[in-house]
Formats: sequence, C-alpha cells, structure tokens
Amino acid sequence: MKQFLLSIRMLLRFKVYTFVNFIGLAISLACVFTITRYIHQENTVDHCYPEYKRICFIERTISDGTKELSGYQSDLEKDPAVERYASFTPCTDLVMDFGKQEITVNALSVDSTFFSIFPHPIYMGNGKIKRPNDALITKEFWLHSLNGVPNPIGLTFKNSVGRKFHIVGVLDTQETKTSWLPDMFLSDELEELWFSNPKYAVIMAPGTDIAQLNKKYDKEQPRDQWSTFQTMHYQYLPLTDYYYTTSHEESALSQHGNKDYIRVLWIVAFLVGIIGILNFTNIYTVIMSKRAREFGIKKVYGAGRKELFIQIYIENMLLSGAALFVCWLIIEITRHLFYNEMYIPTNSNLKFDLNISLLILFVLPLLTTFYPFIKFTHNTPVSSMRELSSTRFSVRSRMLFLGFQYVITIYMIVMSLFFVRQLEYMLHSDLGFRTHDVIECKMYVFKGGSSFHEKEKEDLLKEGKIQQANKELVNKRMSESTLFTHWSRISMPLHYFKQSRYALNQAENGFKPVLRARMSPRYMELFGFQLLEGRLWNDSIDEMFTKNSFKCIINESAKKIFGVKDITRDKLQGEDTSWASSNVPSEYNPPLEIVGVVKDFNVRHLSQSAAPMIIEYFDEEREISIVIASYPHEKRAEVIDFLRKLYEEATGNTDFEYKLIEDEIASMYNEDRQVVDIYSLFAKVAILISSLGLLAISLFDIRQRYREIGLRKVNGAQGKDIYPLLIKKYLSVLGIVSLIAIPLSFGAIVLYLEDFAHKAPITPDLFIIGIGATALISLLTIIWQIYKAANVNPAEVIKYE
Repeated sequence: MKQFLLSIRMLLRFKVYTFVNFIGLAISLACVFTITRYIHQENTVDHCYPEYKRICFIERTISDGTKELSGYQSDLEKDPAVERYASFTPCTDLVMDFGKQEITVNALSVDSTFFSIFPHPIYMGNGKIKRPNDALITKEFWLHSLNGVPNPIGLTFKNSVGRKFHIVGVLDTQETKTSWLPDMFLSDELEELWFSNPKYAVIMAPGTDIAQLNKKYDKEQPRDQWSTFQTMHYQYLPLTDYYYTTSHEESALSQHGNKDYIRVLWIVAFLVGIIGILNFTNIYTVIMSKRAREFGIKKVYGAGRKELFIQIYIENMLLSGAALFVCWLIIEITRHLFYNEMYIPTNSNLKFDLNISLLILFVLPLLTTFYPFIKFTHNTPVSSMRELSSTRFSVRSRMLFLGFQYVITIYMIVMSLFFVRQLEYMLHSDLGFRTHDVIECKMYVFKGGSSFHEKEKEDLLKEGKIQQANKELVNKRMSESTLFTHWSRISMPLHYFKQSRYALNQAENGFKPVLRARMSPRYMELFGFQLLEGRLWNDSIDEMFTKNSFKCIINESAKKIFGVKDITRDKLQGEDTSWASSNVPSEYNPPLEIVGVVKDFNVRHLSQSAAPMIIEYFDEEREISIVIASYPHEKRAEVIDFLRKLYEEATGNTDFEYKLIEDEIASMYNEDRQVVDIYSLFAKVAILISSLGLLAISLFDIRQRYREIGLRKVNGAQGKDIYPLLIKKYLSVLGIVSLIAIPLSFGAIVLYLEDFAHKAPITPDLFIIGIGATALISLLTIIWQIYKAANVNPAEVIKYE
C-alpha cells in the first residue's frame, strides 16, 4: 500500500503529463476494445450451441457454381460418421393473420430432432412442437412484431390458406450471435410442406476429419432430367464455416459475415493500439526524465533493479487503470455512434470484457514498463543525477517514438483519403445503362410465401381472376400516365441476373460461366442498352416458351470469351435448360441462336469487370408483381405519389414500398462505405493521440531549452531567430517519416487494388494532403509552446534556471 501511495503522489506531481498520458491511452483503448469486441462477436457466431464444433450442414454445389444447403436424397446423413441428423425447411415471407394485423413472417419448419442439435433457451411456455399446428416464436418477434402482447402462450393466428396455429412457447435470445434469424418455428408435418425439399444438419462423431470425408463424396452426379448437362455434388459444410460462406444466395432467414471486413478492422485496431502504446510509453519516459535525479538518489541509497521495476510497474498500472475506467465510459457513450454510423454493433460479453480488462490492467503495464526501466536503470547514479533528459540519446529516443506515431498517422490519413476516392469513383462510374431516376415498386402481393405448395383449385381460380384484374388496371394506368418516359414489368438489372454456364455451339467445347437474364423490348429501351451488332428484341416476332424462342442477345464480353466470329452461324449451348424449355418437352434443349450483341454494362460491384451475359426474350404479359419506370428528375415526388395511389387501388393495401436505382447502386457499396467511415474516424483518432503525445513532448523539450533561449536573447537573438530553432527538430522528424509513410501507403493501396477491375487513380495529392494535414495539426499543437519560449524574459529564465 505504501508503494501505491508513493506512486500516486509521484504521478500527481506531474499533473499535465499524467492527464495527457492516460487520456491518450483511454481513447486508444476505447477504439481497440470496440473493434475487438465486435470481432470476437463475429468469430463466435453460433457458439451458443453446445456441439457447434461437430455440427455440419449438407451443402449442394451445382456445376454452374451455385451453392445451397440441401441434403434430401443425398444419403450423406447415412454415413457412419454421422451420430444424428435433423431436417429443416426455410419458409420466407409468410403472411400471417394475427387478428387485426397481418405480419410477414420468416419461419423454420423443423423436425423432432432439430432442437436436440440446436437447443434454444425457453423464455416462456413450452420449448417443444408436439402437434402440426404448434408454433414457437422468438422473444424478438414477440416484443417487436407482437408489441409484447401480455402472455402470448395460447395465442392463435392463421396463414394465408386459413390454417390455425397456436403459440406454445417463446424462445429466449441466444448467448451469442447466430447465423439463422427465424421469427418462429413450425412443424415439418404441415401438409403445405409436402413438396418442399428440406435441408439437413448433422452431428459428426468426435474426431471426424471433415476434409477427408468430403473427398469421399466429391463426385459429380446428374442434377435431374431438366438440367441436361448440369451436374452437382454434395459436401459437409461445418457450422463454424457457414457464417463466413458468402457463395450462398442471400436469405431473409440467415445472415453472413465478411472476412475481408474483419481483416480491415484488425488492421485498424492494431494501428490505433500501437499509436496508443507508443504515445503512452513516450510520455511516461518524459515523466521519468523529469525524475532522473530522484532515481539517481534512490540508487545511491541502495535501491536495486527490483525496487525500481516495481515502482515503475505500479505507476504504469495506476495509469492503465485510470485509462481503463475512462475507456469504458467512452465505449458506453459512443456505443450508438458505432452502431448507427459504422454498423459495428456489439453485445456485452461479461467474460470477454473481464478478460480483456485484466489483460490491459496487468499485462499492458509490463510492456510499457520495459523501455523506461531499461533506459533509467542501466546508467550509474552519477549519470542519472546529471539529468539524463538532456542527453542526445534521450531526445533521439523520444523523437523516434514520435516518428513511429507520425508514420501510422500519415498512413491512415492517406488510406482514408484513397478509400473515399475509390468509393466516389465507383459510385459515379458509367455502368453502361441508365442509373438515375428509375423507380421500382410492387403492384401485387403474393400471400403464403414461396415455401408453401399451391392452393386448392378453387382458390387458384379465384386468385387468377384477381391477378388478371390487377394486371389490367396497372397496365392501363401506367400507359395513360404522362409522368413516365418508359415503364416495364421487370425488376432492376442489379439483382436480376443469375449465374449459368454455356458452351460455343456444343457441350463438347466446354462450358464457361455467364450471367443470364430475361428482358423485354421495353425494358431494354428503358435502360438504354446499346446495340452493337444484329438486333434487339421485338414483340411482334420474338416468342417465349415455344420451339421458336431459343434465341439470345449477348454482350461484348460474351462474344470475346466464347470466340464468336459470326453471330448468324455460331450458337450457344446452355448447360442448364433454357427458360424457353419450360413449356416444351424436357429433353428439348437446343443451342441458342445469337440475334444481337450489346455493349458491355456492369451490374456487379465495380471491383469486378463486366461479366459475359446471355439475355433471353421475355414477354411482359406474363408479369404482374413489379412495375419499374423512368421519369424526369423534377417529377420524382409526383411519381411516388401516383404509384402509391395506384398500389392502394390495385391491391387494397396501404403498405406501399419503392426502390430508387440510385439507392440500389449505393447499397452495393455499403461495406466500402463502412471501410471509409472506419478509416476516416480512426485516422482522426490517430491524429488526436499523436497530437497529445506531441503536446507533452514539446512541453517538456521546449521547457528544457528556456535557459538556452534566454542566453541567446541576451546575446541579441530575436523572436524570428528562435522560431526556426525550436521548430526545426519537429519538421525534420516529419520530413524523415514522410519518406517512410509514402511508400508504405502506396504499397498498401496497390495491394488493396490488386483484385479491382476498376481503380481510382493514385495521385501525389493524396500524400501531399496526408503529410500536410499532419504537419498543420502538429504545428498548431506546439505553436503556443514555441510562442511562449520565443517571448520569454531572459532575466527571469537565467534567474530561476
């Protein structure tokens, strides 16, 4: 206790340095903690299940590259290495009638063994589905969608075909984040699911080598009679890999992480942490320098290395403890900022928070104690009492630490500036089609969800009449309106294309990946796709679902990749059956005639080049759910109001929603925008921490030179002579570290852009701004100290120094 009190008293002697030191460390720790908590959360997804390391899904990979969870008829669940398995079926966008309100629900239909593999804590009621009409809901669904209705146990609701369900239990929130996000669980005994193919999850025997087992099943097999040349194979996909698997199609029921984003966060956390530790150590050595005589005297009176180490360690631990307290205050205050602005949501994890806090409290002081201890104990007592702070070695070591901080700061500023430039470059690039003033909205709502089988014949006939009336009304209103320049019934092209594979003329020539979609003449005119060769679609001569409809339009990239020399002779054979085969015999899948070539356009993230594309004809008379239209920019408000009224008239609903193509394009770059925001924020944090370090160092170094300045002024030196004398050292450090930071930043940018097809230019102004901003902030930090030193009274300084 005596040692603690002594350490506190010593630190309070240097209030300014102590305050600057632990505040800088606290800011750094708050940033690092926030990021590491999020990374830990992402890396422990699904760890709430006791056997998560042994759980696998069965994954089906189709030869066109499509991957999906499957398992039905794969027989992989029968392998001797499988202890038990469960089946489940995702049911998305189910419209459920809860009395006075209709709620769209995402559900999992599960068998009786599902909860033995994926146990869920029970919040209320029963945790088992015993009858086909039983339903379990999640706590989040109860609180948010049902508004926390008192005692939901026993509450009944209906689906779109009138089947009644009874809520038998409410499931509590899991301890960790999970990959699956259902609103409710239903029984797999429902008749509506008889024609659905369930997914399988299995528990493997302990010690099973999944990679070796997958080699056993790595064999191609025909997909089905409709796929012609397409093949598939099944594999085990560990649950621990599922969250970071991005090759599956997105689902409202599941969520996936991004490893590249996590790597970016690791780098940011490391850099901010290094700046904080360097700054902390550097300022503490300044405090130690001011106490050089004190340590020299202690050595004279017999203090050994052990006693000095304990004192330095305790002082560092006290500073770390104070920084840790302020750090958690900052984290709680900024929690909503990180969640809303950068989408770094974190859930509290007491065990992780406690471990990392203890690490900072006891281990960090060891790291920060090492350098000051070595520096101030290897000298003799006489050397210490001669003020080690004034030696050339001491000054150089402080400048070296500051230099490292400058390198990281400049690096982060340059990287954040380039990320902004790259994002702006991608957002404003010409994609090759109309990317402004296009709106899309639904005009018909299908109830029941895609997972439920078709309704009874009478219901289908009734719904068919409703659909026809809806289509006629919408088409009539859209045709009569003068608000639109073009309109169509097909969805935006950004998410419309699907992966497929084609071969030139015949399958033996080998299949190559392409993007495939269907388009109408009106649709192609709306988006302004440019014809280079041949013709576009024509409703009067082109057909759909007949033996005369095996035709396609390709883009420049497809022509080049397939080596098409003459579009009137060459054809493209699909690996899978064409859409045109839907109403003809399944074995009929001839090659597609090429009727035209359009200029390349890009519907993917601009890190990727324009993909080869196959475009087939589509008859808009078959589409009822979507309306898409282009309009003059100044009429946007009128357009939205018109479509809202049309939707209400056509459907009788008031839940009108729409999409703007500008927003859809911007949404493709959400993660890029998050990277920009993160680097920009933490570059500012790096500047702040470096400025605090510079403030403390300059306060000490310039104060040490007051006597020298006083003598110079006595001998005729003016203020203009003093300024360069004091500022030269810091500008020299900045100049040297700039020579290191420029190639480091340039190399990082080149590495980042390595896989980008479209790259913003790397120009000198990036580095000039980064260095200039650092220099300006540094000068503003120390200018007051220099001003005070340049205007010091020589008589006062010589008298007291």
